[in-house]
Amino acid sequence: MQKFILMVIALLLCLTIYAQSSYIDELLFAAKNGDTDAQYELGRIYYEGKLVPRNLYEAVKWLALAADNGNSAAQCDLGWCYFKGEGIEKNAVEAARWWRIAARQGNPDAQYLYGWCLDNGYGVAENKTEAAQWYQKAANKGNSYAQNNLGFKYFAGEGVEQNYYLAVSWWLNAAEQGNSDAMYNLAVCYENGLGVPKNQQEAEKWYRIAQEQEKKTKGNLIVINQLKKSGIYYPSLESVTTPSTLTTELKSEKAKTSDESIEKAVSPAPISPKKPEAIEPQKPATPAPKVPIYPTTAEEMYEWGMKYYQGEGVPQDYKEAVRWWLMAAEKGDARAQYSLGICYKNGRGVEKDDKEAIRWYMLAAEQGEPRAQYNLGVCYKFGIGVPKDYDEAVKWYRLAAQQGHPQAQCNLGVCYANGEGVAKDLEEAYFWFSLAEVNGNKTAAENRALLEDELTEEQKERIKERVQKWIINR
Repeated sequence: MQKFILMVIALLLCLTIYAQSSYIDELLFAAKNGDTDAQYELGRIYYEGKLVPRNLYEAVKWLALAADNGNSAAQCDLGWCYFKGEGIEKNAVEAARWWRIAARQGNPDAQYLYGWCLDNGYGVAENKTEAAQWYQKAANKGNSYAQNNLGFKYFAGEGVEQNYYLAVSWWLNAAEQGNSDAMYNLAVCYENGLGVPKNQQEAEKWYRIAQEQEKKTKGNLIVINQLKKSGIYYPSLESVTTPSTLTTELKSEKAKTSDESIEKAVSPAPISPKKPEAIEPQKPATPAPKVPIYPTTAEEMYEWGMKYYQGEGVPQDYKEAVRWWLMAAEKGDARAQYSLGICYKNGRGVEKDDKEAIRWYMLAAEQGEPRAQYNLGVCYKFGIGVPKDYDEAVKWYRLAAQQGHPQAQCNLGVCYANGEGVAKDLEEAYFWFSLAEVNGNKTAAENRALLEDELTEEQKERIKERVQKWIINR
């Protein structure tokens, strides 16, 4: 029985060897007759030492034939042989040349590698902009290394306009394919609030996943563009105020646009990409490209717009702020509608357009946004984008004032003091000036002082009690 089993095993081995030999013979026949796929496959077999003893010179011979006949995979692998000096003399110029030829045929691995050459001046003149373009082509086809490097480009502003949000989007794509460098980079972004809201828990998650992935893939293919946790200083981001508003004063009765200072976050210094480690040519499966993740709710869109408006964690970009606020405003977010009004009023990210500002103020004001109500009051008072209308001015001032808006309270007091849109009533003016003063409005305090001699002590005491009740009831 044992002899029979040994005989069966020996027979199977002979059949396997015969089948393998027959397969090689068939490949050789096809390759010698100009079949580029067979030439490429033979080159791979000789390079890897599968079915035949490993022979790098034979590998290069067949890869070169396939490459000359237009096989982009062979062109890419031949570039690797020149890069490593395996089976042929090492030659950076030839490596870059073959990767460029394959890249122009649409091979995503070659597009990534030629991008790397341009990025590092390997075999070609350094060109960061063109490098980013080739990374983009490969990234769109799902190459995770290109996605990681493209993310770095957007992070550092190399060859593209700096954009932390796009950096995060591409790193998410690469991370979902198991790229540990992209995972690490995501952790850095979440830890420092760069391109995403600051989230320590999310940062720790990506650090942990990156470490686990590195253990699985230790010694794997090219590793470049890794952001080091130590050695990069990320400045804390200053909080700033919301978009500017319009104000009026009793003394001058002129509308003013107060541009509040907006600070721009300092971008961290980029880390230079490392040159790739030597790796073997291979033909990885190309996964379908991932769709970048975007905020989906109106609230998230509004917050993203505010980040770009203020330069908080991303480069300050009014146009990008407007883009996000438009999406949020279309979903009915009153804050975004108000903010768009500010942008149109001041020409930030869009052409200055008072009428368009009024339209957005109105949409927000009708939803009860007090800042929009106040700005509408100013516009109607001074005829900014609309005909002058004191009645409308008072209407919107009052709605905002009743919600505690101090400038609206002050301006409503101005209307009562001058009899604009309402019957002149110094006692009512004094009341609204007093409320605005309590809420910190200095102009209201000055205006109230102007009326001190116009009212009796009894009137002022009555107003004081009214102010106290109003505050308590709120």
